[in-house]
Amino acid sequence: MIHLRYIFNPLSLKHDYYHVLKHYREARGFSREKLSAATGILPGIIMGYESRILNLHFDHAKVIANALNIDCSLLMDEYTNFCKPGYGKRIKTIRSQYGISQQEFADMIGCLRSTESIWEDEINHNHPNRENYQKIKDLAIDIGLDIAVLIENPNHYVDEYNVFIKQDCGKKIRQIRLGHGLVPKEFAQKIGCDWQTLVHWELNCARPLRKYYEPLRQAAEEIGIDLNLLNDNPDYFDSDYIGFVSEDCGKKIRSIRNACGCGVGEFGKILGCTGEAVSKWEQNLCVPKLKYYKTIEQVAMDKGITISRLNQTPELVQDEYQMFCHTEYGTTVRTVRQLYQMKQADFGKIIGVTGSTIRNWETARVIPDREHFGKLKEAAIRKGVNIYDA
Repeated sequence: MIHLRYIFNPLSLKHDYYHVLKHYREARGFSREKLSAATGILPGIIMGYESRILNLHFDHAKVIANALNIDCSLLMDEYTNFCKPGYGKRIKTIRSQYGISQQEFADMIGCLRSTESIWEDEINHNHPNRENYQKIKDLAIDIGLDIAVLIENPNHYVDEYNVFIKQDCGKKIRQIRLGHGLVPKEFAQKIGCDWQTLVHWELNCARPLRKYYEPLRQAAEEIGIDLNLLNDNPDYFDSDYIGFVSEDCGKKIRSIRNACGCGVGEFGKILGCTGEAVSKWEQNLCVPKLKYYKTIEQVAMDKGITISRLNQTPELVQDEYQMFCHTEYGTTVRTVRQLYQMKQADFGKIIGVTGSTIRNWETARVIPDREHFGKLKEAAIRKGVNIYDA
C-alpha cells in the first residue's frame, strides 16, 4: 500500500492566513511568546489571529511577516488587502459612485454614520469588520466596481462629481444654463434648487451638493454638452450664442426687431415663436433657446447687423416708433397730411383709418399704433421727407 504524506502548501491556504501564520511560526521555531517579543504584539493577540478569533490587519501582518522572514502577502487575504492603508479612500470611492451621503451609505451597510466616517478618515486604524466588509464589497459589485482594481488603485474609479466641482464649477454651470436659454430662476427650477443658490454657484461663492450633480449632468446632455470636454475646458462651449445671450440680450433682440420695423407679434412670426416670447426676451425674463438663435442671427445679417457688433453695442438700432411716440407726434401727423394737401378724412383713407382718428392723432389725444406709424412713415417718404424732419 502506498502511503500519501500530506505536504503543507501555503499557497493553497493563502486565504486562511491563520493556518499560514501558525505553520510558519512553528517552522521558524517561534513560540507565541518569542514572536511577541520580536513583533511587540501580545501573545494573546497572536493566538487570536491563529484561532481566527481576531482579524489580522495589514500593519500586524507586515510586522509578523518581517519577523518570520516570509512574504507579507502570505498572511493577507482580500479583506486584509482591502483594509491596508488607503481603505478609507476605497470606501469613500464606493460611496461616491453611489452619489450618497455618509448617513445614507451607513444605512445601506447597517452601521452608524460616525462609524462610517471613522473608516473613511482611517481614525486610529479602525477598519470595518469582515461582516461589514462583505456588505461593502457587495455594494461595490452591485454598481460594477472591481474590488481587486479598487484595492490596487482607488483612483481608477473617477468621481465625476468631484471632477466637476474641482475647478471653474460656476462657469460650467453658467454655460449649461445659457445653453438652455434660461435665466437663473428658470434653470434653478429645472434642476431643483432655489435661484439664489444657483447664482452663488455661478459666482463661485458656493459649490452644488452632490445631489444636484445628476440634474446638471442631464441638463448638459440635453443640449449636447460633453461634460468631459467641459471639465477640460470650461470655455469649450463658448460661442456666438453664449456671447449673445450672456449680457444685454433683451436690448440686442430689440435692436434687431427695431431694424425690422415691426412689433413683437410680427417679429415672433418671423422667428417662429410667439410675440409673448419675444417680449419676455426683451424684458430679460429669459433668453432665446439655441434653436431660435440661428434665425435671429440670420435676420440680423439680412439687416446688415452682425452679432459681434451687437455684443459691443446692444442698443445699436433705436425703436423709431417709440421715438415717434415721445415726440410731438400730433404736429408730425398734421405736417405729413399737409404735404398731401388733403383733409383729414381723405388722408385717413391713405393711412387706412377714419378722419376722426387722424383728428385724434393730430390733437395728441390718441397715439398711432405701430402698424399705422409704418404707413405714416411711408406716406412721408413718398413725399421725399423723413418723418422725423416733418
